[in-house]
Amino acid sequence: MELPMYDTLLSLPLFQGMSQADFNSLLQKIRLDFVRYEEGATIISAGERCKSFAFLINGTVESSREGMEGNLSFMEQIDVPFLIEPYSMFGRAGNYQRTYTAVTPCSFLMVDKQYIYTELGKYNICRMNLLNILSGRVQQLDSNVWKLEASDLRGRIIRFIRSLSDTQNGTKKLIVKMNDLALLMDATRLNVSRELNALEAAGLISLRRKEIFIPALENLI
Repeated sequence: MELPMYDTLLSLPLFQGMSQADFNSLLQKIRLDFVRYEEGATIISAGERCKSFAFLINGTVESSREGMEGNLSFMEQIDVPFLIEPYSMFGRAGNYQRTYTAVTPCSFLMVDKQYIYTELGKYNICRMNLLNILSGRVQQLDSNVWKLEASDLRGRIIRFIRSLSDTQNGTKKLIVKMNDLALLMDATRLNVSRELNALEAAGLISLRRKEIFIPALENLI
């Protein structure tokens, strides 16, 4: 295996901190599938069964999810390195929650879920990395729920966008009618419109018809 690819694999969330000796031993026991997708290709569809750990190792993808009542859609761009929905691998459902589409030509490393039980679980560092990934997700969601200090309307709007996001930086897009967003924010349509226009005037978002575009969530936060 070429050194750049070797270093890329060791930088992936599940393998970070793993010694080269352990990693070489692991490579002899598990199957690694490298898959390339062209721009615009659907990589994973919402509702699809989680059968493999999918690591984004090259390129950019967009994740999207529809509201349960069809009243909003949320999209965000994701860059490398990234592990697609490890929290959806286990539990009662076991299905992906979002649809993933290639924004640029991109490459994925696929590791069959069975190897988590048969091989990866034998390495303490892999178990701890997976536990940290899952714990980080739970802590992020819990933090968003309990940030009660953001009681003003602008704070509630920002917190809502953050709660929809898998990553707390990068490009996001929320498609929602102003009336529906006002209901979600427990505010009037006029007040929501004023706050959004103020954020646009500050260069933090861009407003289009039924669409809120956030070029960099980290700046909005």
